Amino acid sequence: MSNQPYFKRKEMSLFNKISMTLALACITMQLGSAQQQWRAYAGSTFYFAELNADGQSGVKSVSEPSAGINLGIAAGLNDNWSIHSGLGISYIQTGNTVGSYRDVENTTDQEGESFEFRYNLTNYEEKQQSVLLSIPVSVQYETSGNQTRFYSKLGASANFFVGSKSTGSANSLVTSGYFERFNGELTAPRFAGFGTFENIEFTDKDLEIKPSYNAFVELGVKEQITTGHWLYIGAFVEYGLNDLSDNQGSSLIQYNQNQPIDFINNSVLNASNQTTGEPFLGKINLMMIGLRINYDFGI
Repeated sequence: MSNQPYFKRKEMSLFNKISMTLALACITMQLGSAQQQWRAYAGSTFYFAELNADGQSGVKSVSEPSAGINLGIAAGLNDNWSIHSGLGISYIQTGNTVGSYRDVENTTDQEGESFEFRYNLTNYEEKQQSVLLSIPVSVQYETSGNQTRFYSKLGASANFFVGSKSTGSANSLVTSGYFERFNGELTAPRFAGFGTFENIEFTDKDLEIKPSYNAFVELGVKEQITTGHWLYIGAFVEYGLNDLSDNQGSSLIQYNQNQPIDFINNSVLNASNQTTGEPFLGKINLMMIGLRINYDFGI
C-alpha cells in the first residue's frame, strides 16, 4: 500500500485527469484537422499571487504583486482551435500576517544550560519571494474574424519555486527565559536575548516550497496588428490543486545560542506551534489572478 497521504494522491490524480483531458482533446482535434499552423509568442504577465492557507486563528494570507515574461508555441488545428505550451519565468511574492502570537521553545543558552525560551510577537509580517518557473499546457478556442477575435483558454500548469526566501518583521518581540533548575524566569538582560525588542527586522531565511500544479482559465481579446501578427490581452485565474505545505516542526522564532539578540525566524510555511505540536499553517494552495499580454507571430 502506498505511503502517500490520500489527499495528496487525490490532488495529483485531479491534475493528471485535467492534463489527460487536454491531451485527448488536442489529439481529437488534430486528427480532425487537415492543416496545422505553427505560431510563436512572447509577452509579459502581471498578477497578484497568494498562498491561500488554513491556519491558526489570526493568520491571514496577503496577495502581493508579481510579474514575469512568457515564451511559447502554439499549434493551430483549424481556424478556431489551437493547443499551446511554453515557459513562464516570473518574480513572485506572497505574504502572511499575524496579529499576535506566543509560544515556548526548549533550548540551551551559551553555557549549555537548558531553559524554556518564551516569546510573544505583535503584528508579525512575512513575505516570501521566489523565481517561479511555469510550464503550461492549454487548449484555446477563438472566434472568427480578420481583425478582432475573442478567445478562451483552459489549461494546467506545473510551477516550480527557485531560490525562495522568507523575510519577517514585527512591531514588537517580548522574550524571557524560564530556568527550571532554579525555578526562575529572566526578562533581562537584553544581551542574553531577554527583554522587549521594538520594530524588529529578522534576517532573510532560505525557504523550501513544493511545486504547485494548477488549473487555469483565461479570457481575452486578440487584435491583428499587421498581417499574421496578433496582440493578445487576456485576464486569467489559476488555482493550485496540491498542498504546498512543508512543515519541518521548527519554532516560528528560535533562540540563537551564538548570537542571542539575532533571533532566528523560520517561515510560517515551515513552522509548528511548539506548545501544541500543530503546524502553523494547514493546507496551502497557490492562487493567482492577473493579466497576460502576448505578441503572436507565425513561424
